[in-house]
Amino acid sequence: MKKWNYLLSLLFVASAVFVTSCTKDEDPEAGPNLNLKGGSTYVSADATVQVDDPILVGVTGTTTGDNLTRFKFSVISNNVPTAIVDSTFNSSSFDWDMELTFTSVGEARLLFELWDKGGLKAEKSFIITVEDPGMQINKYLNVELGSWNDAVGSFFSSTEGIVYTRGQLTTSVTNQAKIDFLFFKGDTNGNTIASPDDVSANTLSELQLTLWTNKNQTRFNTTTITAAQFDAIGDTYQFPVFNMTNQTTKVNAMTEGQVILFKTEAGKLGLIKAVDFYSRGDLAKVDVIVQK
Repeated sequence: MKKWNYLLSLLFVASAVFVTSCTKDEDPEAGPNLNLKGGSTYVSADATVQVDDPILVGVTGTTTGDNLTRFKFSVISNNVPTAIVDSTFNSSSFDWDMELTFTSVGEARLLFELWDKGGLKAEKSFIITVEDPGMQINKYLNVELGSWNDAVGSFFSSTEGIVYTRGQLTTSVTNQAKIDFLFFKGDTNGNTIASPDDVSANTLSELQLTLWTNKNQTRFNTTTITAAQFDAIGDTYQFPVFNMTNQTTKVNAMTEGQVILFKTEAGKLGLIKAVDFYSRGDLAKVDVIVQK
């Protein structure tokens, strides 16, 4: 299991304590009874939830001996307990609810403890595992990009999933603002995916980037993600952390099956998988996923 490395956010929507009138203790040896509330409304056993999904927990307590005097609810992560509720009272019964929301992935033990006046204790606990559902993504498959031949466009908008040609961009600042990356075959470094502001790309007269007034600053990381792992991505995905230290404005000498990570100027993350670079012609075929 993953280590617990999150902040616990508690939404105290329906937290209530109900006690009855005090009664004389008859059996000091009986001790308290603690029960977790169950059914479809409450979580009362080991469960897996997603980040920011609220859950409702609750307990009831009774005693046939000394009155109940203390209740404590704690969240234990990395063997470190955090007391969320620690209340004292004097009653023969107890009733309590709380709604919880977890804001980061990890695992925690929820511990419920109930004491009576004589110091006897009853406790219940269970494990909550919090998973990240991932980001909603757009997926664009078999995107064809050209290089020197403008019959097939070289420029890709990841927000639209559209390939643009040089002629659609040279005089249109609006269209330039949509372009996140482009493709070209370099004489020295081969198949290259680059940002519109990449220095090398701007030296290529065929791309006419020197005529642009709006060049998005997309940045790239190489990855160890395999083509099979890319293909297995569903409707949501938790992207790798983007490494700002090793970011580049282009990735060259790319090979088929290679997967690279990109971050747009707007801050959205995406992956590009090289599908085919063809043995003839300045063409490429790629698959792209990008955060919505």
